[in-house]
Amino acid sequence: MSRTPRPCPPPAAATAPAASRAPALALAALCALCSLAAPQALEAQIRAASEVTPQDASNPKPEDGDFVLPLPCGLSMAFRPVFIPETGYLGELRGFFGSDETAPGDQAQSINHKHSVHIGATLTVGNLPADYRPKAQAVMQAAGLPAEGARPLYLIAKYETTQAQWDAVVKEGCPFDPKTAALPVRGVSWYQVQAFSAMLMDWLLVNSPESLPFMEDAPNTVGLLRLPTENEWEYAARGGHAVSVETINSEKFFPFKQGEGYQDFAHFYDGATPNTAPERIGRRKPNPAGLYDTAGNVSEMTQDVFKIAVGNRLHGAAGGFVQKGGSYNSPSHQVEPGAREEMPYFTKSGMQRSPELGFRLALSIMNGGSQERLRQISEELGAAAKTDTTLVADDPLKTVDALLKEAENEAEKQALGQLKDTLVGYNISVNEQRKEAARNQVWSLIYALEGLRFNSQRMMVAASQRLADINILKQVDRALESGETTDKEKAALRKRQEERTQTRDAAQKAIEDSEDSYKVMRGRYETLLLQTKADFPKELILDQLDYVTQSIRGEDYFNRELRLSGGIVDRHVKAVLGGTAPSKIDRKDLEIKPVSVTPPKPTV
Repeated sequence: MSRTPRPCPPPAAATAPAASRAPALALAALCALCSLAAPQALEAQIRAASEVTPQDASNPKPEDGDFVLPLPCGLSMAFRPVFIPETGYLGELRGFFGSDETAPGDQAQSINHKHSVHIGATLTVGNLPADYRPKAQAVMQAAGLPAEGARPLYLIAKYETTQAQWDAVVKEGCPFDPKTAALPVRGVSWYQVQAFSAMLMDWLLVNSPESLPFMEDAPNTVGLLRLPTENEWEYAARGGHAVSVETINSEKFFPFKQGEGYQDFAHFYDGATPNTAPERIGRRKPNPAGLYDTAGNVSEMTQDVFKIAVGNRLHGAAGGFVQKGGSYNSPSHQVEPGAREEMPYFTKSGMQRSPELGFRLALSIMNGGSQERLRQISEELGAAAKTDTTLVADDPLKTVDALLKEAENEAEKQALGQLKDTLVGYNISVNEQRKEAARNQVWSLIYALEGLRFNSQRMMVAASQRLADINILKQVDRALESGETTDKEKAALRKRQEERTQTRDAAQKAIEDSEDSYKVMRGRYETLLLQTKADFPKELILDQLDYVTQSIRGEDYFNRELRLSGGIVDRHVKAVLGGTAPSKIDRKDLEIKPVSVTPPKPTV
């Protein structure tokens, strides 16, 4: 892997020597026989199993928003833009990544809990090649993100790197084996992937430098191909900008459409028959961000060292590297985006090369890199400092007290006394702001729970209406089938049947809408609980929780409901502070308790 890549001609099946065409001719003869004895579908199936084109091995399902880099040997590598839904160069998304899912006997899961992360990006649309910028803007617009401001983004490979892409970069002569070309490359080490990235960068800088991101005021600064960080990988695998932050923080996977399941997106071990190999790239459905095979197929390397999840953060000790996504032989909980596993860089036999481990690349750029970028970052840092409300410690007051004891004259004592008064006032002000912020957090939790309970009430009403309509429609059907019903009565019954069918379907739609709302609202509630634990000292949040719940008075309906929700929030906050994952809260505890609803008696 020490050579510098150079351009290679694309593989050409049509001009290959007769000897190399022999397998293709044998296949054609076999298909001809099959066409006589079996349906055409069998011939197509045989061909599909053997014929693989460079397109199949590069970008089998092209889309308008793809960012495509050329590769040696006529191949390419497709990327998708992933936007951070904030503006400015310091714009970052606050999330809670990882997973609280466990499997029987899985001791490793105890070190992989959800933890607080901040994810940003260094690219903007202005750093991308000019011909791709409209496509990136279209992706951003489709996600409902405003176009104003410098919105951070990074690019991540649409598929796992294939064997053909690997061979084109690291091997001479442009080898292209149809049997393996479109399969993800595996059995390579983390260090070999680093070398692969460097070799591909070298080739692009010689053969297609204009295809890489750049900074207009720093022409020598160029985009960089590398492995994605763990946070970049997980954010993109969860759906990125195409999914709400609340959903990202609460869902085990990304949202599925009705009838979809893990098997639609992942090649994994479903508990029945173990798989023996990965599939070609792009065989399953893409995730909301347009990425394929982030679940299952092959596990994927990241750039990051593995750190243990301790409470709400990652511990400082760095271990092996992080692998994500699970493989074709992983159970369902290991192919979820939040699952994280530690892999050694070396074993006693040498570099770690797992037959179930592959990778995909990311494309980014420097944080600084130009004077203009540094100036804008500096301005954003200054603006952020003006609004910082970090809780102030008492150390400055102790320092002033020590200086007062050593003051040599009244003028110094007076000046230091004024400084102490100022610091005391500042500490009081900041501490009060902190208390107010904690109090507002508690109210946010109560109102979020109120929303969940109201949504369940809406669903119950719709379910009651649907049941009543179904009962009436049954009565109508029986009346229509009765031989005693006159033609005039049948006409009235059919009109009533049409009306009740419409209200039944409207009720069903309301139930489905309520279920969709529940997922989003629950995600927001779980996020608030996680933020509460991460952002406030335990004593402060418990004090303000007590303050808020005690302040809810009055016997009217509104206050009675608030008190009930306040008591539930009190229980949930204490559970989360004690180590319970918000995702483990029972749905029954987030909704109004089911009541006996007697539908009206059908009248015909």
